[in-house]
Amino acid sequence: MPNKGMGKFKQKLLKSVSRKMVLLLLLSALIFTMGQYAVILLGNEGNVRSHLQELKASYRQLDRIDTEFLRDEETMRAARAVLTGEQGAARLQQLVRRLNLQSPVSSEFILSDLHGSVLAASFPGSTLTSYLWNYNAAICYHARNCGEDEIYRSVYYDNSTYSDRMFVKPVYQDSALLGFLTLYLSGAGWNYSLSDTNFDGVITDLRGNIMYSSKHAFASVDNKFSCASHGSVELNGLRYWALSETTPDGGAIIYSLVYYPRSGALIAGLIALAMAAAAWYVTARNVFASMAASSAASVEHLVQELRYIRTTDSGHRIEMDSGDEFSEVAHQTNYMLDALKELNERNTELLRRSNRIEMEQLTAQMNPHFLYNTLEIIRTLALFDGVKAEQVITELTQVLRYSIDFSRDEVPLQDDIFYIQSYLNIQKVRFGSRFRCQLDIAPECMDCMVPKLLLQPLLENSIKYGFRRRMELQIRVEGRLEEGALLFRVADDGGGMEEEQALALQAQLASHDRDSPSIGLRNLARRLDLKYGSKSGVEVVNHEGRGFEVLVRIEDRRNPTCTKS
Repeated sequence: MPNKGMGKFKQKLLKSVSRKMVLLLLLSALIFTMGQYAVILLGNEGNVRSHLQELKASYRQLDRIDTEFLRDEETMRAARAVLTGEQGAARLQQLVRRLNLQSPVSSEFILSDLHGSVLAASFPGSTLTSYLWNYNAAICYHARNCGEDEIYRSVYYDNSTYSDRMFVKPVYQDSALLGFLTLYLSGAGWNYSLSDTNFDGVITDLRGNIMYSSKHAFASVDNKFSCASHGSVELNGLRYWALSETTPDGGAIIYSLVYYPRSGALIAGLIALAMAAAAWYVTARNVFASMAASSAASVEHLVQELRYIRTTDSGHRIEMDSGDEFSEVAHQTNYMLDALKELNERNTELLRRSNRIEMEQLTAQMNPHFLYNTLEIIRTLALFDGVKAEQVITELTQVLRYSIDFSRDEVPLQDDIFYIQSYLNIQKVRFGSRFRCQLDIAPECMDCMVPKLLLQPLLENSIKYGFRRRMELQIRVEGRLEEGALLFRVADDGGGMEEEQALALQAQLASHDRDSPSIGLRNLARRLDLKYGSKSGVEVVNHEGRGFEVLVRIEDRRNPTCTKS
């Protein structure tokens, strides 16, 4: 009978293990007694085929994810931008991080030019060895003959524990080869992803180079593997039932291996089983009792830690290093607590910044930057054109009324456009024929919810800096929906800025640098990041001597109008 001093969890675990242990012994005796080799063979065949399908599915999934990433136009644009010197590798790094969040196995990348020089990489400095550098250059040389949409596959092995799967995509621009983008699919990650299968397996390329192996003993000293395509094989003194298949794209050979023990001395095994059954039961029960005690202690520790977090210190995190699933539970719980804390901090900062931005927008319009100039216009018009003065007063009233309405943080885009029309009418009176602004907003955008005063700081930025280099200024505002995202482009012909200043501004907007001189753009970028996530934000495109563009992207899956498009 279970010890009354045991906890309920330990009692239930021991009872369950005891029942399963007895059942296992009875089934083992039955199998030995029947001795049906045919059943064993059929079982092996079914297992090897089922396992092969699992390996094929995992291979296809990882191959598809990485090849689609390399063929994606956004990836190619980022690679071309680095190869042509237009910008740094930050965007490419961001895309690879996004890939690793979507893929079950992480990848690293190297972007190199036609001479083999590495222009960008995600490998830590200590791992980007000369061997890896030279090997990457050699593989890229073989990929020169690939077309624009083709991907060259290979295997990288540096005598370490695991080999990495390589995907090399030539980077073209206007049919001219610029360089190569290489993805390294983590061998350690792939092995970990497939480690929970019940059987062994090996995946090689057509030359026998191992991409994945469930056991290191299967690999030769030069990391190669080969065996019969179907049937019984002997590897390292053990017998396996093997089945292999070449993938449709011809890029790999997948081997499924099911352990197939020799069945000699059946009678001796049956007698030994009968004699040792009792000893097995006692020994195994003691072992499982020890395991149950360890598990029960881990559960109790988890309960105590969670109780302490709930009642005493919400900032405390669970400390557990048992090396089993309980450690993973503790890790995931800590991750969840950190995520909840971060979400709370983001919401708090969003509320604070929303209030601050609305007040700054109001001040910007009531202080001399805008309000003083408008009042001066009204004073002048009152002497010569009373009707025009009355019109400007009406437009100013609408602007002020909209600005000081703090009841809403988000508004339909059509409301913000109505406000912008009044704002632009005043600016047209101020600058006359020297100022033109064209609005080209797709009708389906008008019902989308956007942050209040979204476009005004963008227009104000163009007006403020555009007239510094030009006597006349033209602004074009475009808006459209694209795959559920709301996209805006505000472009002017004001001459732009110096390229170094533009690059610095872009970096400040991406990092939400509080020291950025462009307060309106910086606050808008930060607000979009907090409210809609990191995929939303503000980018600038500088055309030195010709003009300046501001690009705004808003992704909000909660907006039914936008997600519907």
